[in-house]
Amino acid sequence: MKTLNSMYANVEDFFFKRDDRTEFLSFFRVSIGLIILLQFLAVIEDFETLFSSSSIIPQDIMNVFTPDWLITFPKIVSFFQSLGIAESTTITITKVSFISLSAFIIIGFYSRVSAIILLFLQIALLKGSSFFAYGADFFTSMSLFYLILFPSDQNFSLRNLIFSKKTRYISITQVKRLFQLHICIAYFFSGLDKGLGFNWWNGESIWKAIHLPYSNRDLNIDFSWLAEHSYFLIIIGWSTILIEMCYPFFIWQKTTQKTWLFLTISMHLGIALVLNLYYFSAIMIIWNITNFYFEQPIKKTSHSAKKTSTNPLGERVI
Repeated sequence: MKTLNSMYANVEDFFFKRDDRTEFLSFFRVSIGLIILLQFLAVIEDFETLFSSSSIIPQDIMNVFTPDWLITFPKIVSFFQSLGIAESTTITITKVSFISLSAFIIIGFYSRVSAIILLFLQIALLKGSSFFAYGADFFTSMSLFYLILFPSDQNFSLRNLIFSKKTRYISITQVKRLFQLHICIAYFFSGLDKGLGFNWWNGESIWKAIHLPYSNRDLNIDFSWLAEHSYFLIIIGWSTILIEMCYPFFIWQKTTQKTWLFLTISMHLGIALVLNLYYFSAIMIIWNITNFYFEQPIKKTSHSAKKTSTNPLGERVI
């Protein structure tokens, strides 16, 4: 009975214990807003080529893989055209809205409302041009979803600066734990999927990845020497599987948390520099820092560590 009570108390503390550390909220809001804005600005010149009726892949082909009930950007354009609004006007409004909403999230001006509208717009663009989407786009949607759940503009925000009202305590522990469990599950099954095959164990997947057409275009590293030293490829492949599969087990332990956070972030930095997947790597690094970097206990300074006492006259002495 005592064991069950202890287990129940631990679970209750895990999900419901008050968490007063809210630095991660401001970091997550600002960093995700910035990365979404920068990614959109990177493709804004090619917006018509990717999302308009003159897309390099005709819309009727992409619509084959889109359910009729789903609201996509081409359907939004068609709706406004029925009202007499030209496609070019809708595209311009969309560009301005996307940039403005990202900026509102960054500065903390009604971030939840901005995230809801931006999520709707982002999914409409994503589903309306699914041939151009990849994993990072889905992590963008999930990031906006968490911005809706979190009171991310509670601190360090323009909204609080303008209205300067006293912030009341809002429990964020449950959403924080959901976010942490989410990233743990994602890494574990990503590693498990890699481990079920043989390509990651023998280094073949690493060799193929670094020789993809879009890989290694910035640094232009000569990897030909790996052909004669294939054990490096095997080590990298095994390390990737172990880092991902063991993530849920070591990231929660205070003794290994910093180490595993460093290994995971290093892995994504390697992906960014070698495979040129900067956007995906940036989002995953932000997720890792948001969820577990701020879990580290605050170090006491030498001044705060000193004990204080009072003398018989009630005066404070050190």
